Amino acid sequence: MNFLKRVFYGVVIGISNVIPGLSGGTTAVILNIYDRLIGSISRLRKEPRKSLSFLVPLVIGAALAIIACSNLISYLLDQHYMIINFFFIGIILGSIPMIWKRGTKDGLKPWHFIPCLVTFGIMIFTIVGPFDASSESVVTTLTPFVFVQLFLCSAIAAVCMIIPGISGSFVMLLFGVYTTIMTAVSDFNFLLLLPIGLGALLGILIGAKMIDFLLRRYPQATYFSILGLVLGSGPVLFGKIITTGNFRFGMPLAVSVFVLIIGIAIVLVFDSRWLREKLEGRNRQKVTKI
Repeated sequence: MNFLKRVFYGVVIGISNVIPGLSGGTTAVILNIYDRLIGSISRLRKEPRKSLSFLVPLVIGAALAIIACSNLISYLLDQHYMIINFFFIGIILGSIPMIWKRGTKDGLKPWHFIPCLVTFGIMIFTIVGPFDASSESVVTTLTPFVFVQLFLCSAIAAVCMIIPGISGSFVMLLFGVYTTIMTAVSDFNFLLLLPIGLGALLGILIGAKMIDFLLRRYPQATYFSILGLVLGSGPVLFGKIITTGNFRFGMPLAVSVFVLIIGIAIVLVFDSRWLREKLEGRNRQKVTKI
């Protein structure tokens, strides 16, 4: 059962990593597995068996989701851009109380707001930065230059991907390779997938080491940095709705607000004490039976 649950978590994380503006790291925080995910990646060499037992089902789920959803997410964003992004904003808003609780677990200090403001400012900068998604072109042929470009972009995006609040897909958009990567995944272009996969693997390993160090040495400051990134993600998504001309009044806005509330509710249920007690009760029953 734990294996299937982790596969499901991997599916959710994989879907979020496909969507520009939504962070797989934020999703891992929402699912309450972020600390263990980072620890398992960073201690892969020291504790391979324990780490792999946790990571393998997550990777399977994420891979299945990315392959299955690369076309679906593109379709939904193309046909229902505003509604889908309002749902993502709801998920982000619902995760804020949980991150706040983690950041203030050992008390609140005024200086903790400094990293929060810095990371919030970084996210807001992405709204006003010189990014134009319409200039992106699709590459389907592998050359030495394309190999290096996809490798480096994938590595940087993977580092960002595991940082809550920063969307790896959005970073790919900033570098102009998002459509190329999504097309390579949906078309199973293995030549292009090679540098993408190698770069992502390197980025995840480096990023996990860095975040694991920060969580162990400066947990409160790190979570307040994460809070700033998450707080900034909402305006980033809303800004993309405005700048792409997809904001609509009337029924589309009403439906969007409704799904935003659903997104908030889903996260609050995931983080609720009632659900945790139910899951812990089931786990205790399984241990008793064994």
